[in-house]
Amino acid sequence: MPSQASGQDLIGFYTTRLVRASSEEEAERRAHAKVGSQWRTAEYARNNLGAPPELSTEWIRRTSFLDLFFFTATGHAFYFQDADAV
Repeated sequence: MPSQASGQDLIGFYTTRLVRASSEEEAERRAHAKVGSQWRTAEYARNNLGAPPELSTEWIRRTSFLDLFFFTATGHAFYFQDADAV
């Protein structure tokens, strides 16, 4: 999907989500569901000219109960296709 700002092809993104779950597998499912929901209903759905994102999990870590009150990340850090790699 070309970026409106640079015209370069966006090929992926990083994002972080905090979920409550009883296992790593459940945490992964819940995090993917949160991101997927955002891409179906928010501004991402309006601006996405390609297919829905294919999600993979890079890492999972346990957090404390207090993190639920202070963690607010909902954005994405997009990255472009490396012109040298083509």
